[in-house]
Amino acid sequence: MEEKELTLSDILLMFKRRSKLFWIVLVLTVFATGVYLLLATPQYEASAKVKVSTQKGMSLGLSIEGLLGGLSSLFGSGGSAIEDEIEIMLSRRNIVAVIDELDLVHKLLDEKDIEKAKENGLTESELKLSLYNYMVEKLITVEPVKNSNILEVKFTWRDPKLAAEVANRIVENYVKISESIAKTQLGAKKAFLEEQIPKVEQELKEAESKLKVFKEQNKIYSVEAQMEALIERYSSLLQKMEESRIAMEAAQKQFEFFSKELKDLDIEIEQIRDSITFDPIISQLKNRLINIQIELAGLMERYTETNPAVVQKKAELEETQKQLKTELERLLTSQVKKTGHPIYEEALSNLIKAESERILYQTQYEAFKKLYEDLDKELSKLPELEQKLIELERDYKVKETIYTTLLQAKYESLISEAAITANANVIDWAVPPLSPTKPNKKLTLAIGGVLGIFLGILAVFFAELSDRRIKSESEAEYFLGLEKIVARVPLTQNEEVIEKALGISAVKSGKVLFITALEDGAGVSTVARYMAKLLSKKEKVLLLTEEKVEGAFDRKDIFDLLKNPDVLEELKERYDRIVIDAPSLKRTPEFLPIAEKSDTVYIVVRLEHTLAEDLKMLHSLKKIDGFILNGLTKKNSTYVR
Repeated sequence: MEEKELTLSDILLMFKRRSKLFWIVLVLTVFATGVYLLLATPQYEASAKVKVSTQKGMSLGLSIEGLLGGLSSLFGSGGSAIEDEIEIMLSRRNIVAVIDELDLVHKLLDEKDIEKAKENGLTESELKLSLYNYMVEKLITVEPVKNSNILEVKFTWRDPKLAAEVANRIVENYVKISESIAKTQLGAKKAFLEEQIPKVEQELKEAESKLKVFKEQNKIYSVEAQMEALIERYSSLLQKMEESRIAMEAAQKQFEFFSKELKDLDIEIEQIRDSITFDPIISQLKNRLINIQIELAGLMERYTETNPAVVQKKAELEETQKQLKTELERLLTSQVKKTGHPIYEEALSNLIKAESERILYQTQYEAFKKLYEDLDKELSKLPELEQKLIELERDYKVKETIYTTLLQAKYESLISEAAITANANVIDWAVPPLSPTKPNKKLTLAIGGVLGIFLGILAVFFAELSDRRIKSESEAEYFLGLEKIVARVPLTQNEEVIEKALGISAVKSGKVLFITALEDGAGVSTVARYMAKLLSKKEKVLLLTEEKVEGAFDRKDIFDLLKNPDVLEELKERYDRIVIDAPSLKRTPEFLPIAEKSDTVYIVVRLEHTLAEDLKMLHSLKKIDGFILNGLTKKNSTYVR
């Protein structure tokens, strides 16, 4: 039999019937929530705020970077600067230092748990690592303040003073680590500049001396305009070559620095440079970059920056640079053992950036070198004296420009180093909170109430699904058919109400009225007695029943019919109506032949008692004239008001 689709009225009746269960579940849930709030340990949340700088790295100060369109923007770090700072703050380096400084192993862990862990073979370092994982997952929260570069650090613990102390120490150590990282990276650039400046300074002095001696020996005191323009062009190319070479060497130093950092962190870094050198895709991209930059340099001599040919060639250069970075990232990531740790990821990202810059500067150097060699071939056709003068003027101007740019970069690095202390500034130090943040009593009680309502509804539906009885009037109408229900008897002690409910079905019944049910307890005897009482007001009635009842009707034992079935014909002659109060079909199916001989057969179905699956037994009855619904209440029927 198909399940009946629930309607709104069915659901309302369901909750009427199960209202007691619903309220029990709701009250118990709210009570359990209250007990939890009484027993739960208060948790205090201390918070500090830090303003972080999102500026990345330091410009080298060379004009070559302008020609390349700004490498820093093209090869910026892979993720958000704020996210990097959050990872540094939550790093093992920072939190484990806090654990050591404040002895948090003994302050946050129970001494019995510590002893038990040591008995199981855990070392002090392993305990600290375990506590670190627990703190990061459960106790520490680092979140950016919306639309700002401010991080809010929160630490939750049952001791408000310790919570504030831990939050402040996390921030304090983070500032130190952030400053240390910045100084370390800046130190590599600064060391390179300090190494280059004395060399270039010496070369500049030598170039100046050679030019002065040459002019004095050859009595040259001025240079013609045409030759001066040629010298400027020559010097410009050589200057670009030198700047590219210096930038390439700086990137190489950065690559070596981050390679060492990865190696110190136990990451495999061997044979990476060979993989890059011999990779066919990277070699192809390098050659393409050289050719594009040669073509761009030629276009720049003839056209302005806004010329469509120049714009298109720059776009082609930028796209090739991006392809090179993508390929390097793929190659290096596949070569380096993955760990998933944020500091490892940052070091790898810096390594990729440094190698990308080195290759780009290398291709630019090779492009300018080729242009320089082509120009050198043209200059070789000039007289020897002019060639020598051009060469000396060129060397002097190039060395002078490079020396100036290196000095500028050095001063920039000194300024950056002095400003490092302001990279992270504490705005608010944590103070011990006055009231606990957990548990939130009002919110928890509200959640408990909502949960109680949900569980109550769930309990009602579960009880309904597990209850296979015909529970409501609408279910009975669905299973039995609306037109087959001849009477609806409410659950009441008022005889007038019962007689009124049975009146029509009594009048419409035949001479022999057979009343039974599918199971005991459906109220068949009560219905039969009232039927007999109603009919006996105007007619001579016989009630065949196993119950001992008295009334204006005659009574006989129903089991006499089983002993002598033919007696029914004799009784028909003596009485106007015969009401048979038959036992249930489950208990005495022997009465079925008598039902077939009766004029009218009524089946009593009692709500919240009769099982829906027992309706299958109705197939054993060849004749059913109607069903009498018994046990109607306000909770299971819309008929009862």
